Amino acid sequence: MIDWIKTAPEVSDPGYMQDDDLRHRPEPGGKMRDSLFWQIIMPEHELGFQCYLYLTGDGRAGFNLILWGADRKPYVLELVQGHVPEDMDFDDFRLEGLHVRQPADQKTARISFKSEKVTLDYSFEGFHDQFSYRSNPDDLPGWFAENRLEQSGWVKGHIEWDGNRIDLDRIGHRDHSWGTRHWQAPQHWKWLVAYTPDASRIVNAWIWQAVGEWGVGGYVIRDGELVPIASVKQKAQFDERMMQTGIMVEITDTRGDTCEMEMERFGLVKLPTGGRYATMISEAACRVKIDGQDGAGQFECQWPVDYLDKMIELKAAGGI
Repeated sequence: MIDWIKTAPEVSDPGYMQDDDLRHRPEPGGKMRDSLFWQIIMPEHELGFQCYLYLTGDGRAGFNLILWGADRKPYVLELVQGHVPEDMDFDDFRLEGLHVRQPADQKTARISFKSEKVTLDYSFEGFHDQFSYRSNPDDLPGWFAENRLEQSGWVKGHIEWDGNRIDLDRIGHRDHSWGTRHWQAPQHWKWLVAYTPDASRIVNAWIWQAVGEWGVGGYVIRDGELVPIASVKQKAQFDERMMQTGIMVEITDTRGDTCEMEMERFGLVKLPTGGRYATMISEAACRVKIDGQDGAGQFECQWPVDYLDKMIELKAAGGI
């Protein structure tokens, strides 16, 4: 287990309440949405894993649980929607085989799942204080969430599928955001998380474009200290379907120090959503170098589907 990582004194108050790891309920007549996410990337097995859960103020809930790699189709893709009672909370949350135990300690979570395809036991313990994008100079845009925590930590457990088993004892990541998300606002975003096996280098970066503006959020951890990101220079590469294949970033933190990172995709999964504001979320599992050190990471892209389709057409015609 990694020693506790200290947070730089210049990190602003994240605005968390003691019970913010639990369910958020709307004001009378209002709306609310919680989103929770847990992940690990395993380049030596060419595997990526994530579980994403949402819960609205009226009890509508759903999750995806995905294990993917270099093959075109994910090895496991569980997509579930349902409804939970008003008194159910994240310290003992159950939906269609998924059991989440995330207490209000701002540090731990345990996710278990069992179906005909996969068995999962994922225990998370954070090794730094929860970080909020409110602590970045560009702040957290209101169209995205009221607040959002990000936390790197240690994962123990196992995954079993199709006669395979992998025991987990490695770095992973989680996040939790709450508030109404206005999907018509973002024009594009890139969300990156990466880590070296010994946790000497960790990056969490969110680069967003919306309402004619752009901003960044996240942190860099170097040798046991977490410092917020101030700016990011980035150059991404995309294939003929506008799916990300890699990215090079130069991050400047709030102290003026820089971090260089390169991510190269080995696996991809696409998660389109329909509706009035149809969106494509694509998740790339990556091999990574952070300041020259080998690591693992996840590179997520968000696009409005109409825009993405036009860019694919334009790319095929040689226009970009």
